[in-house]
Amino acid sequence: MVGRTLAEIHERLQTLATPNGPYYLACARTGDRPTPSGDRRYPDRATAATAADLVDAYRDELRTYDPRLPHYDVIVRELPADTDVPPAAGPPTTDRTEFCHEVAAAVFESLSGGGFRDAERAVMDAYLGTAETVTDPDDLCLLLLRSMGAVLDETLDAHEQEVVLNRAAGRLDTVRLGDDALDDALDALARAGLLTDYHIDAPRPTGDASGPPEDASRPAATDHVVRLDGYALSEGNHVLTLPVAVELLRRRPGVDVQFSPIAGPAAGFRVAVADRARHEPCGLLRVPGR
Repeated sequence: MVGRTLAEIHERLQTLATPNGPYYLACARTGDRPTPSGDRRYPDRATAATAADLVDAYRDELRTYDPRLPHYDVIVRELPADTDVPPAAGPPTTDRTEFCHEVAAAVFESLSGGGFRDAERAVMDAYLGTAETVTDPDDLCLLLLRSMGAVLDETLDAHEQEVVLNRAAGRLDTVRLGDDALDDALDALARAGLLTDYHIDAPRPTGDASGPPEDASRPAATDHVVRLDGYALSEGNHVLTLPVAVELLRRRPGVDVQFSPIAGPAAGFRVAVADRARHEPCGLLRVPGR
């Protein structure tokens, strides 16, 4: 299956990279740094060239389920002598297709590497079974995430979902942590064009009904109500929380995250995030919508 190949290529890229190498990969036409290399750097031109071949192979594998994945002319570039950071390739935005494929690939890798091969195959079967019904090729990446959320919600229990999404988040490139992980996660979705805007009600402590208040190992969570405008992954009776959960866990690894539905005409959810020893995850993939 695709996931095993993706995982192997990703691991190989990690072994080639070095924190302070002078070379990096970019698209010759756009300057974008392609998934899955991203901001990784390499110690010499030959190593970077090997990494470029691996990036091409990785994207070829992704293209087996979505031929619309952009083609990049991946080349090796050298950092200017007076800088330590690769030059920006334009505004800090992420293409919707790139974002969806990055998240989906990380989940596929985690399914394959974690022994969830039946679930991996079920996702691919569900996606391929409905892809021909999509008339807009640009919507295929959205269909992939919807298929993934629906199938995994039915085939994995809550704790298995948590394991897979934590591992997927850990496979993505490290992000700079801000003051609020939820805001940062939603900003990432907005930059990728998955939503127009969002609104977060003032947070409040929820308490923890699953254990006595004096149990220090189970501190109160912080509860937020999130309302989404123009969310591309809200459809019918469900709101897909999968990409939000991955981006949250990317910024706060290992926390207990709980999503639950809210009433109202707009897409949204209630989300509680807490650091605690015992987890009770729920709604990590999708919640009932309006």
